[in-house]
Parts: sequence; structure tokens; C-alpha cells
Amino acid sequence: MKKNLSFHSRKILLFFLSLGLLTVISWIIPLRPTYSEFEKRELTKFPSFSLQALFDGSYFDQIDLWFSDTFPFRDTFITGNSYLRQLYGLHPVQVSGDVEEGDAIPSAPSRPSSSPESSSAPETAESSSAPEEPSSAPDVSSEAPAPEKDVTGEVTQSLGAVLIVGDSGYEYYNFSKDVADQYIGMLNHTAQTLEGTAQVYDMVIPTSMDIMLPDSFRQGLNTSSQKDAIAYISGSLTPSIKSVQIYDTLKAHSDEYIYFRTDHHWTALGAYYAYRSFADVKGITPLELSQCEKKEFSGFLGAFYSDTNKNPALAQNPDTVMAYVPPGNIKMQYTDRNGNTYNWPLISDVTDWATSTKYSTFIGGDNPYTIIQNSDLTDGSSCLVIKESFGNAFIPFLAANYQTVHVIDYRYWNGNIQDFVKTNGVQDVLFLNNVSATRNSSLVGKMATLTK
Repeated sequence: MKKNLSFHSRKILLFFLSLGLLTVISWIIPLRPTYSEFEKRELTKFPSFSLQALFDGSYFDQIDLWFSDTFPFRDTFITGNSYLRQLYGLHPVQVSGDVEEGDAIPSAPSRPSSSPESSSAPETAESSSAPEEPSSAPDVSSEAPAPEKDVTGEVTQSLGAVLIVGDSGYEYYNFSKDVADQYIGMLNHTAQTLEGTAQVYDMVIPTSMDIMLPDSFRQGLNTSSQKDAIAYISGSLTPSIKSVQIYDTLKAHSDEYIYFRTDHHWTALGAYYAYRSFADVKGITPLELSQCEKKEFSGFLGAFYSDTNKNPALAQNPDTVMAYVPPGNIKMQYTDRNGNTYNWPLISDVTDWATSTKYSTFIGGDNPYTIIQNSDLTDGSSCLVIKESFGNAFIPFLAANYQTVHVIDYRYWNGNIQDFVKTNGVQDVLFLNNVSATRNSSLVGKMATLTK
């Protein structure tokens, strides 16, 4: 009996010593992280004191949030929890997050097609011909930051529920008619105000759930049909808008590496096939991949990896980010969210960047405003791309066809699109969004504020 009491006493003592040690560690301020590498976001800051916050109770609520969000070694604990969950057994199919029910998708209205989708899919992109070296590299400012973590802030569009099948992630999509109608209204209004000034194009990009996951598997999931949703949006646009249909094009290449496994974005190869569809609608000759310099950056673990608490199945098979540098004397300059302007390469060398940031190889990541100029062209051609982060992998190809490409990331830019187009003599305006953005009321609302 005494031995049992002594044993239990030691366990109780050990428990309280461990609890006390964790309490001491939790209040060692230098140990508290300020940034989550795997969630790619700044963690909650300690709140500023105010009498109003004190009296309404929000001050202590904010302290609670700060305390839990910045607990020392939080990423290590999250990783450990993920691996412990794997010990319960094999989980070839997993769902992370809450799956929401989408609205019923109305039948697509009949609309005159501005241009049929290209009937012939482009050749396999891995050409055997040797790539050409660019005639000159863009200037790079020595003062521009070379981040080890994601300073581009690609976290504004949070993911919904994520399905893990084997070593690949897929984002669920739930159609929202109200938000889709708001997106349609914003585009139609923009086209009306720019009539006679610029040609408006729209491209809605499907995500990997509909393209890469076999139909037999996807049909059993609670996820809306992206093909039907895109058809509803494009069919509701005014005839003056040229809708670039890429769903079938991407589906025809679903056996190729056109989406990442550990991230929600498409690869540069997927973006290239979409670029060819745009060129077909526009009536221009597309750049061939064999003309580009190919770069590869291995070890990419993207948003699916971080949003599923570093899922081990994804970690075992990281992605490779491939990028293509178009030929020509092309220079790029971007303005960050602090108003600083940098000369920057169209494709950055991200070999030594953190595993979560390698998608930022394209156009310096997400910035409010970017301008790309091809001095080999003197025809005065110009295009404005209004995009979220899916546009980053697409835009480098446009540099081969336009003397000037303006890029606005509507999440961070403030101004008026119509005024910008008229002031800068822009001829083509391309709205480029992945289908999940068209169901996000915050993102569509931000676009609408820029086009009033």
C-alpha cells in the first residue's frame, strides 16, 4: 500500500513539475514565436491597452488569443500531434476542415460565344528542343529583400476544407449564387464603363479537385461542380466580355503535372495551357515553351501541407516548382504594400528560400502593383491583369506578347480600375481568378470597390 501511495505521489509531483515548467516557459517572451512558417502568417500580436477594451472585456480576450497563438514551439507541437494521429492507423483518405454545402447552380444562360475554346490541345510542354537563353536578364536592385519566409503575404484567401488522397491535397468548392452574381455584376459594369476604351477578358480557373481527381471519386464528395459554376458565370456575362474557357483544356492534360500536390495553385505548365487558350481568344501567336529557359526548384511544401498541420503523407512527396523565363529584353518592377519600389526578375531564384515560399518565384509574389516591360516590342501593346495569386504563374508568358503588362493584385491595391486603364492607355483588361475566389464575398467585394 505504501509503495502504491509513493508511486502515485511521484506521478502527481511529476505532473505538477511539468505543468510548472511549461508555465514558466510559456511566459519567456523571447521564446514566443511571431511568425508561423507552416501557416505562412504573422501570429497574433500582444494587444495595445485601452480603457475601452479593458471595460468591455475585449482586452483580456485578445491576451488569451495572443497567449494561445504564440505559445513557444507551437509548430513543433502541431507537428507532433499530426504524427501521433498517424499512429492510430493508415489514413489514405482524410478530410481537414469543415465541408460546407454549396448552393444549387442554375443552368448556364445562353450567350453568344466570343471565341470557341481551342479544339486542339497544345503539345506536351516538355519539348525536346533546347531552350533559348534570354537575351538579357532583368535588373535586380541590391536593396530589395530576399526573404527567407513569405513576405509576399499569400494568405489572404484562406482555404476551405481540404481532402487528402494519398500524397495529394484537393480543396473543396461550394458554389455561392449570391457571390457569383456579385462577381458577374462587377464584370458587366466594368465592361460597360470601359466600352470603346479597352477589351475586357475573364478567365475563371478551376482548381485541382475537379481536374485531377477522377470523376468517379469526385462525384461521391460534397463539392459543387466547378464546370457548371464556371459555365453559369461565363454565360451570364455581357457579350462584350470575352470569356476564356479553360476547363476542358486543363481536363485534357489531367495526366500531366499541371497542379501541385501539396498546394492549391496550378503549376506553370497548367498556367501555360491556359495562356494558350487566352492567345487563341485574343488572336495572337502564343509563346512556345521551347523558346523559354526552364528553371526548377525542388522541395516545395505549400498551403495544403501547412493547412493540414504538416500532413506527413504530403511531406513525404514535396512538389517541384518549374518556371519558364520568356526570351527577350524584359524588365519588371513592383511596388510593395509599404510603397517601396524594386526592380526584380520575372522569375526569382528561390533555391535557398523556405520550403513554403517557392511559389513566389513568379513575378516576386503578391504585390499591389507590378509593371513588366518588353523593350523588344515597340507596338504600344498593353494589358492589365487583375488577379489573385493564381495569376502569378500565368503572367510571365504574357510578357512575350505585350510591350507593357500591368499587374494589379486587387487584394492589396487601392484605386479605380477604369481610371487606371484610361490614364495608362491600356488596351486589354484580363480578370483572372480561381473559381474559389468567385465564391469569396470579401475578395469579390474588394474587386467591386475598385471598379465602381
